[in-house]
Amino acid sequence: MRIAVYGKSPEREEDRDYIVLLFDCLLKKYDNILVWKRFYDAIKPFLSQTNAIKTFSNKEELKQNTDILLSLGGDGTMLETVDYIIETDIAVLGVNLGHLGFLTSARREDIKHLVTTLSQNKFSIEKRPILQVHYDFEDKKKHFAVNEACFLSSNRGNLIDLDLYVNDNFMASVAGDGVIISTSTGSTAYNMSAGGPIVTPDSQCICITPIAPHNLTFRPVILSDKDIIKVHIPNTDNPCKMLVDGNSVFERTNGDIIISKSSYFWKLVRIEKQNFFKAIRDKLMWGTTPYYLSGNK
Repeated sequence: MRIAVYGKSPEREEDRDYIVLLFDCLLKKYDNILVWKRFYDAIKPFLSQTNAIKTFSNKEELKQNTDILLSLGGDGTMLETVDYIIETDIAVLGVNLGHLGFLTSARREDIKHLVTTLSQNKFSIEKRPILQVHYDFEDKKKHFAVNEACFLSSNRGNLIDLDLYVNDNFMASVAGDGVIISTSTGSTAYNMSAGGPIVTPDSQCICITPIAPHNLTFRPVILSDKDIIKVHIPNTDNPCKMLVDGNSVFERTNGDIIISKSSYFWKLVRIEKQNFFKAIRDKLMWGTTPYYLSGNK
């Protein structure tokens, strides 16, 4: 099995210590590993050995030499890997060095166990659906969303008007702060914060959730992942901006954006005894007593 590592320059000394530990453990199990060059340049001075490390800077270099990509950071860092692993068979394993880490599979304290588990092939791979976002303007016409495509007013505080179509059938006009169109994976991200439903990762669906709608009767909607959604931005003086997984893509005063399920999947590595509901309990603290009700002073 071929291992690669992606991450950001560690801001805290404790994060750096865990990263060094990870590399020490990996190099005891694997003859060589591949590391994202910008990350490698930041951590190289702290590593005890580097002769078995090679670097990559683009998807082609990664694709030719990797089976599993370790992402060191939080959920945001994991989402950054999408551009590198889309249209490949590479699976991603997240090691949480951030805060929530809902998508990650291991905590920093689990690094030794994680490397042993990987070397013994005691893991499974989940295939998460990805949304494909098309449009006929700008240079780049296609984006992939693991979590969501989000439409917001470019002018904070102004209402935005959007027309929604499903399979070429007019659904509704929406006025408000914006609209989120999310995958099942993204249901626990911005969608959840905006009051949208939480759905299990294997649910074959797409969620449409309004953000602070002016018409309070417009509620979140769950569609089949076979449906094709069109977001129409009408001619207006108030520009609309689209974000894909939190990254701003464009600002427009008109245009059509087509969103559908991609034929590709985002492959996540899951180690033993992990499941969606355990993550819900651990990360969102479901079923726990709030501190102020626990009797503690």
